[in-house]
Amino acid sequence: MLFDQTHKEETPMTIRRPEDFKHYEVQLPDVKIHYVREGAGPTLLLLHGWPGFWWEWSKVIGPLAEHYDVIVPDLRGFGDSEKPDLNDLSKYSLDKAADDQAALLDALGIEKAYVVGHDFAAIVLHKFIRKYSDRVIKAAIFDPIQPDFGPVYFGLGHVHESWYSQFHQLDMAVEVVGSSREVCKKYFKHFFDHWSYRDELLTEEELEVHVDNCMKPDNIHGGFNYYRANIRPDAALWTDLDHTMSDLPVTMIWGLGDTCVPYAPLIEFVPKYYSNYTMETIEDCGHFLMVEKPEIAIDRIKTAFR
Repeated sequence: MLFDQTHKEETPMTIRRPEDFKHYEVQLPDVKIHYVREGAGPTLLLLHGWPGFWWEWSKVIGPLAEHYDVIVPDLRGFGDSEKPDLNDLSKYSLDKAADDQAALLDALGIEKAYVVGHDFAAIVLHKFIRKYSDRVIKAAIFDPIQPDFGPVYFGLGHVHESWYSQFHQLDMAVEVVGSSREVCKKYFKHFFDHWSYRDELLTEEELEVHVDNCMKPDNIHGGFNYYRANIRPDAALWTDLDHTMSDLPVTMIWGLGDTCVPYAPLIEFVPKYYSNYTMETIEDCGHFLMVEKPEIAIDRIKTAFR
């Protein structure tokens, strides 16, 4: 379904800064996880990607908290969650990140949840709904990523977009990007703007919040480790279980302006892995639906999980 272009003019939403939310920590078996929690009702787990952290969901948390118990963690290595041994890449596998979500639900005494994933968390969710399908009521994935992603992502037609994933493999990458606040700001701003539909995704205030997060000790390194552990041509990212079909109800929304996870040809592979899904495309949106079109993200999540 193509989103109606008459909705292109949006009403500005009030910015909630990180300090405006309630913050919590929980010790899981092998990592301490930071999360934000708000609201009451069925549990809704919102999972972020790179180059974000929990705050990329800030525009939708409040409205969704009117209907759900919204829990928004920082993945291990990101934000204010613990950074396990940065020299041990096995601790940054996306399978570990998927296991963390089950452990988080266990620690909070939650049996089942609605789950939404984006970017790296799209892969986490692909794994989670196969390994822990009994913990998921329904799921939603923004710009879905599945096992056929690699050949497209690393292919000659896309290498001009995926270059950064290989830059992150270099030891000097962390040092270069973190060499100053200004360099950090320019580097991350490139991805926010280039992957979005609009020319500039974030306001200056919003960008500074992200830079504040990136400049915290080891946060750049923790994020880059996800690429080092999972996104390289020889990485063992996908398991046999990841290649199986899921019949879990899944809502997928794809921004056609996403240059990072391109709709074509990746849309062709979705039916190989999902038998019970709905797909909506949004023409005037890129990679960051919850930031670019928060009112659509809110509406579609509520509709999918109603």
